[in-house]
Amino acid sequence: MLLWYWGRRGGGPRYTYELARALLEDGDLELHLSLSRQSEIFDEFATLQAPGWHIDTYTGLGQAAAATLRLPLVRHGFWRYVADQEIDLVVGTMSHIWNVPVLLGRRSRPPYLLVLHDALPHKGDDVPLRGWLLGKETTYADGVVTLTQHVRDVLCTEHGYPSSASWVVPHGVFAYARGAMRRAAKGRPHRLLFFGRLLPYKGLDLLLEAFGLLRERRQDVELVIAGPGDAAPYKGQIDQLAGVHLDNRWIEEGEIGAIFRGADICVLPYREASQSGVVATAYAAGIPVVTTPVGGLVEQVHHERTGIVCEAVSAEAIASAVARLLDSPQLMQKCAHGAAREAEENLAWPAIAGRFKGVVDEVLRRDREQGGRPCVA
Repeated sequence: MLLWYWGRRGGGPRYTYELARALLEDGDLELHLSLSRQSEIFDEFATLQAPGWHIDTYTGLGQAAAATLRLPLVRHGFWRYVADQEIDLVVGTMSHIWNVPVLLGRRSRPPYLLVLHDALPHKGDDVPLRGWLLGKETTYADGVVTLTQHVRDVLCTEHGYPSSASWVVPHGVFAYARGAMRRAAKGRPHRLLFFGRLLPYKGLDLLLEAFGLLRERRQDVELVIAGPGDAAPYKGQIDQLAGVHLDNRWIEEGEIGAIFRGADICVLPYREASQSGVVATAYAAGIPVVTTPVGGLVEQVHHERTGIVCEAVSAEAIASAVARLLDSPQLMQKCAHGAAREAEENLAWPAIAGRFKGVVDEVLRRDREQGGRPCVA
C-alpha cells in the first residue's frame, strides 16, 4: 500500500505520519510513502524507514508556478513507481492541489482510496478551483474514508457518491500535549483557547462577543487566540476587551504542546464544520471542549462527558456553555478526564489503524472480485 500526501504544513503531514506509523507497527502491510521533501516533518518520516517515492514541491507561490510545469514528469514517475513496486492500493491521505492532475493519468488499477477531510470548501476557503478539485477527486476514488458521519452524508448527497463505497474512520489524536491536564490553582485566571487558522466560518467574532459577556460577570477568565490568518476583522473587538492574548502567526509543531498545556477549556465557536483535529489534540491534553452544534463537531464532542455542546450558534450560547464548566469544578473535572479517556481508548492511532485496515481489506476484496474494474462507476 502506498500512502500519498504532498502537502507541506499543518495537519495533513501529521495525520499521514501517525497513520503510517501505526500501520507499520501492525506489521501486516508492506507500506510505501510518497511525500513532499519540503514537508515540515519530512525528517520525522525518515525514522519510519519505509520505502517511498518523494518529490520536491515548493515553498512559495513563485516556486509553485514553476513546479507545476513539472507535473507531467511527476505524474509519469509516480505511476511508474506504483507499477514497478506492484502497489495494490494507493491511499491519498488528504486532498492536495496536485492530486487531480496526477490522477488524470491513472489506469483502473490499482484502486485509489481517498481520505476526505472536507466534502465541501468552507466559507473563506471556498475558491472555485478548490471546490472543483474536491468534486473531481472523489470521481476518481474507488472508495472514500471520511472522518465523521457528517462528511460522509455530505459526500453522498452533494457529490452523489455511493454510500456503499464510503466509510467513517475518526481523526486520531495529535499528542502534542499528551497527559498535560492543567490543574486548578488559586490566584490565576481560567484560560480559554481558540486554536487554528482565522477564517470566517470559525466564528472568532462570536467567541469574542461571548468572552465579553463572561467578563461582565467574572474577571478570572482570559482568552488566548493562536493561529495564522487575517486578524483585522476582529481588531475592534479585541481592543475593547481585557484579557485577550492574540498570537497571530503560523504556530510551529514544537510550540503547540505549550499552548495547549496552558489552557483550561478549548472553544470551537464555528458556524460550520466537517470535523476538527483541534478536538483530538485537546483530548490528548485532557482539556474539555466547548463547541457549537454544527457539522461533525457534535460527533466528536460528547455532551457533558468530554465537553459541552452549545444549544445554539450564538455568543450567548457559547458564554453559557463555558460558564457551566467554570461554575462547576466537578463537571470540569469529569469532562477533562472524559477527554483524556476518549483519546486513550477510542482515538489512539493503533485503534484508528485497525479500523483503517478493515477498510483497506474491503476495497482490495472488491477490486479482486471485479477483476480490476473501478469499484465506483
